[in-house]
Amino acid sequence: MAIFVMSELSKFMSEDFGQGDAHPQIKKVHAAPADGSIPGAPGDRTLCGKPTAAMERSDYSPPEPGSPWLPPSMRPWTCHQCDAALQAP
Repeated sequence: MAIFVMSELSKFMSEDFGQGDAHPQIKKVHAAPADGSIPGAPGDRTLCGKPTAAMERSDYSPPEPGSPWLPPSMRPWTCHQCDAALQAP
């Protein structure tokens, strides 16, 4: 099964209340299955059921079979429901 790594972002404004755009910060990192009708695209929902439309897709792909589904740098934000779904037999 092809898996896409999707970042759920939250945007925070500058603490000094100055002008500028909100800066995205990662809330959770989710796994999404491939969309069966669009090659190379994630499905509409993650494995935990959240919509992927507002999420940012990561370019990460596991280097070999059996490797973790997300990069080590993103592990602190792992969605444990998506992770458990991938570990289930």
